[in-house]
Amino acid sequence: MDLSISEHYMSLPFDLAGSRSKNRFRNEMLWGLKKMLDLYSQEQDFTMIFDYSCDIEVHREDSLEFYQVKTQNNNDAYKVNKLINPNKSGDSILGKLYRLKFTKDFVELDDTILGLVSNAPLDDGKTVHKTIEKLNLAEIDNDAVENIKLKLKTELRLDNDINLINTNFERTGINLIQPDESLVGEIVFFFERTYDSEPKKAAMLFRILKQEIENKASYEFKLAEYEELLSKKGINKGFLSNLFHKYIDNTDIALEKAKNFIQDRYHSKYKKRIAIMRSLTQLLGQLSSHNEIIKQLEEKAMTWFVNRLDDLPDDEDGIIQVIIESLCEEKPIEITIYDIEALVILVMKKFEEGVYGE
Repeated sequence: MDLSISEHYMSLPFDLAGSRSKNRFRNEMLWGLKKMLDLYSQEQDFTMIFDYSCDIEVHREDSLEFYQVKTQNNNDAYKVNKLINPNKSGDSILGKLYRLKFTKDFVELDDTILGLVSNAPLDDGKTVHKTIEKLNLAEIDNDAVENIKLKLKTELRLDNDINLINTNFERTGINLIQPDESLVGEIVFFFERTYDSEPKKAAMLFRILKQEIENKASYEFKLAEYEELLSKKGINKGFLSNLFHKYIDNTDIALEKAKNFIQDRYHSKYKKRIAIMRSLTQLLGQLSSHNEIIKQLEEKAMTWFVNRLDDLPDDEDGIIQVIIESLCEEKPIEITIYDIEALVILVMKKFEEGVYGE
């Protein structure tokens, strides 16, 4: 292909009529969120476009992917004929998607990836493919393949048969009718895989991503410039990276730093080191179980760092001593001085890691 990806893409047919006619956000678009999480771990940059030439598109520097999402509201399988039978306008579901594989000179681009995504399995006439998540349409029942090629050749008015390369049917486990709960869970799993930590406020992060997708999907005007299209209709990896890093829960990192600090600070004072480390372990359990007294002491220690940092000494030893003295004035009798010191060190490391940020 002599054209660049951007030049080729801007010559493709676009379909904003659906967006204008429904003028509302479709839950199917949220499949794109799951797809973005899957793509994020790959090294290559990408931009995901919502509701322009088709439902969801993946744009990379040297490749394009197009996905059409179709929700099945009953328990029936998705039959091949449903994909290839034309509607009153003469367009079939697969035919309309397959147009995007061709240049303006009707050259079929095998590298362009197409995906029909549904919550139902595909029935090719011989087999209902219930156990396969991603199915290459060129590898299903031979009669179904020949039928697809014949119908699309006729619909698209082609001289040659289509290749049907890189054309897939994907069954998603995401609840496309009510996707919110399952996608919050996907975000948590993504953070555990990617950052070895759960996200802070996973539900809030999901709402931000959902709103961003809705904003991109609902922009209803044709765009003449490729870069403007990426900006108005797309979400890129850089945006996701900046957003995700705001929601990384750095508590585990802060805990490791607190342990290392105690080890270094009291490396030659065995008994005190052991006492403070034990206090730290107990504090973690109390914080996890939302012990009200410990939470209040943590908040008071945190206030020194968040609101009164300028009032504290420059050195760490001085900082710890000032806050210990402040907390000891009102600590309950059952809280030991070792508990207070362990808590102050933990709060100091949490502050350094941005745990008390946004």
